[in-house]
Amino acid sequence: MPDWNPQAYLKFETERSKPARDLVSRVYLEQPQTVLDVGCGPGNSTRILAERWPAAAITAIDNSPSMLEIAKTTNSSVQWLLRDAGEDISHLGQFDLIFSNAVFQWIPNNDILIPRLFSMVKPHGVLAAQVPFVDEMLIHQLLMDLVSSPKWSGYFDNVRIPYKVHTPEYYYDVLCELTENIELWETRYYHLMDSYEDILDLYRSTGLRPYLDCLQEEAQQHEFENDLMEEILKYYTATKDGKILFTFDRVFFTATR
Repeated sequence: MPDWNPQAYLKFETERSKPARDLVSRVYLEQPQTVLDVGCGPGNSTRILAERWPAAAITAIDNSPSMLEIAKTTNSSVQWLLRDAGEDISHLGQFDLIFSNAVFQWIPNNDILIPRLFSMVKPHGVLAAQVPFVDEMLIHQLLMDLVSSPKWSGYFDNVRIPYKVHTPEYYYDVLCELTENIELWETRYYHLMDSYEDILDLYRSTGLRPYLDCLQEEAQQHEFENDLMEEILKYYTATKDGKILFTFDRVFFTATR
């Protein structure tokens, strides 16, 4: 899959950062000395961590060079590293807090990833993560219906979906073998979109990417997006002031060592 587009990602920075802020608010550590941000992207989640714990030594990793290029301009005191969290990163050391905002779904084998990261948490430290729960979302259901339609199904026989979404029960089953100190919850966000095009723009830079990558011709990509937009117009209704409520479900957990 091509590298991330930071500008497209940051267009909806407020919507993408809200879950990170909510997750930080549920981490009950007074003064963590060391913090690791796993999958820092363009630095929006790292900034929230630095605001909450300004005295902490923060390390932020991502496997996207373009994302890190942007992130490095946001805070010179952070140690920014090009690393793939799907590989062994234990050489980075031990941390009071390991934090991840909307990243685990892009990394295979969460049943291996989570214990590996938890082993890097210091005693009394916390592993905190948030992942989108797209299987419950209308936009995902509309996309899946379109992908399997007679018009488009033949284009996606070899589609490689680089993300995997798990249920809260899955995460609990993984975590309960590591610790008894678990908090697990789900939140449905209602993002206020200014237009229907904003819904498509937000989803284009994440869940829609693997399918657009399968369509080699730009004209086909536009046609596919137009067909999805027709479905969006059918099922998302504007409010009295013209805003569109775009629902987005997310699963959160904290695990204390």
